[in-house]
Amino acid sequence: MLYDILKSFPGSQDGRFTEPFVAGTKRELSDYLAAIVVKEGWARLAGAAPQIENKAVVTDGRQTGTLRLKRK
Repeated sequence: MLYDILKSFPGSQDGRFTEPFVAGTKRELSDYLAAIVVKEGWARLAGAAPQIENKAVVTDGRQTGTLRLKRK
């Protein structure tokens, strides 16, 4: 399968020979290598959207400001 390389690293497709994988490129990766580098965050499946960090706003639950009701 085709993967986006996110971080440069030396890796081995078959467990015998090491080759460089360069950030910003797309490469075919063996299942053996992909299992490791995807888990480490060094590569992702090509075309997959990047994971979005949780940007939720946490409050203490108290309301600020004034609540106004509409009158007819």
